[in-house]
Amino acid sequence: MTHCRLCSPLLLSAALSLPSLARAQSVENAAAQALFDDAKRLMADGHAAEACPKLEESQRLEPRSGTLINLASCYEQTGHLASAWARYVDAAASANLGGNAEREAVARERAAALAPRLTKLLIAIAPKTPQGLEVRRDGVVVGQPAWGVALPSDPGPHRISASAPGHQPFEVLVDVQGEGKTITVHVPELVANAPTEPVAAPHPGLNTRQIAALVAGGIGVVGIGVGTVFGFISKSKHDEAERSCQGDECTTQQGLDASMDAHKAGNVSTVAMIVGGVGLAAGVTLWLTAPKPNSGAPSAQVGLGFGTVRVQGAF
Repeated sequence: MTHCRLCSPLLLSAALSLPSLARAQSVENAAAQALFDDAKRLMADGHAAEACPKLEESQRLEPRSGTLINLASCYEQTGHLASAWARYVDAAASANLGGNAEREAVARERAAALAPRLTKLLIAIAPKTPQGLEVRRDGVVVGQPAWGVALPSDPGPHRISASAPGHQPFEVLVDVQGEGKTITVHVPELVANAPTEPVAAPHPGLNTRQIAALVAGGIGVVGIGVGTVFGFISKSKHDEAERSCQGDECTTQQGLDASMDAHKAGNVSTVAMIVGGVGLAAGVTLWLTAPKPNSGAPSAQVGLGFGTVRVQGAF
């Protein structure tokens, strides 16, 4: 009893849905017939190009061997012989399943008559093929068993492409023309991509302490240079003053001026030498204590004073 109570609603639901399915199927069949009739009229009036899409839709809504034969005839009228031949073959198979021997014979006869007129496209692959090679015709993958086989093709331009991982792709547009001819497209050996060279790590630049060392050293060099120049000037003026003065007493204005100039130049030389020495010492210390690449900064502190350099910390 429990089993019956569970099944009854399901059976009732299925029974109620049958009329809806039947109505939907009836609508599709009616639409398929209307499209078929309109396509036949267009073909009779010489408008096969407009009739073919209607026959395609009619066949989709209600597959029939008779529609396939008319669709094949439509393709034949528009010059798409490969498509026509394929539909005749399909129609023969469909008629055979339906037990319509007469329609099967008609379809096979028309397919056989078209076969010598077919234009074929053969895709020849280079002997050495990379792993993962994929070949496409008009965007559709061509399986490896079809490589090197002359396949029926409708006339017009067809795009052939080949690609493989790690290789440069190949693509060509070929115009297939001429009844009964075989057009061959050669897919060459794909060129491997150039190996990617590792990017060299940039050379580390100067850090802040090294830059400060160079600046301090530069100041030191300039200071010593200035001190040296004014030292020579002071010596020259001192010699001149000695020629005009007796000890600390100068009897001429020239001697007095030379003595004062010697004193001034000496002071400048002394100060410049002190600054230069401090700068050089600071520069050397900063450079030696600067952190090396990939290392932490040393715990050192450098203090500069007039005439002194103070360095504290561990190195």
